[in-house]
Amino acid sequence: MSYLLLEDGSVFPSRSVGADAIAYGEAVFTTAMSGYQEIVTDPSYAEQLVCFTAPMIGNYGVAPMRSESDGPHARAVLMRRATGTAWTRWLAARSVVALDGIDTRSLVLHLRERGAMRAAAVAGDASRVHVLARIHAQESMEGRSLVAGVSTTEPYTVGMSGMRVTVVDYGCKRSIVARLVAAGACVKVVPHDTTAEAILADAPEGIVLSNGPGDPAALPAETKVVSRLLGRVPILGICLG
Repeated sequence: MSYLLLEDGSVFPSRSVGADAIAYGEAVFTTAMSGYQEIVTDPSYAEQLVCFTAPMIGNYGVAPMRSESDGPHARAVLMRRATGTAWTRWLAARSVVALDGIDTRSLVLHLRERGAMRAAAVAGDASRVHVLARIHAQESMEGRSLVAGVSTTEPYTVGMSGMRVTVVDYGCKRSIVARLVAAGACVKVVPHDTTAEAILADAPEGIVLSNGPGDPAALPAETKVVSRLLGRVPILGICLG
């Protein structure tokens, strides 16, 4: 039987509807009522097992334009009820573990009381003793820097004219850039480790510090760059930013 196992030994039975594998990561939850494809492809969810509180997930299918990046970043999807084969096939094709039939209400209450936990989403029959040992061997998300794995490595520009906005990419969602361009901005996206001098050399009229995964306390170099930008250009931070 498939199941979700938390680091404190709590077990949530389920049914596998995605990839046949074991996904290790941090168990978290989202209260979003829609946007399931966007959430799974959001770099902010890197190395996480995402529980949806909405009772039905997958009921309006999938579409390429909804993805927030080139592919999934969440390692597993935890659902009360998966609806529609398009969604589950999409997850399986991208090697995402997906568990259906979980008592998501109990899981969310457990996580709210005890905080995000290391966990494993097990698709299939695997020894709980062995899986729990692997969970305890995982690093905690606290103190981890993950932005280098999701940030662009080269600057790029979207939009031909308008207000000059620089987005520092800590794991930026595509929709953030798209909305800025739709509002009339010319957007330059730069890597997470771009220096303050390089950012200011483009004379931006505004700076956006994007969303991203991991612990912001583990980003001292990026924090130092932001401190050098404060008071010189208007800055907007989103999520990790």
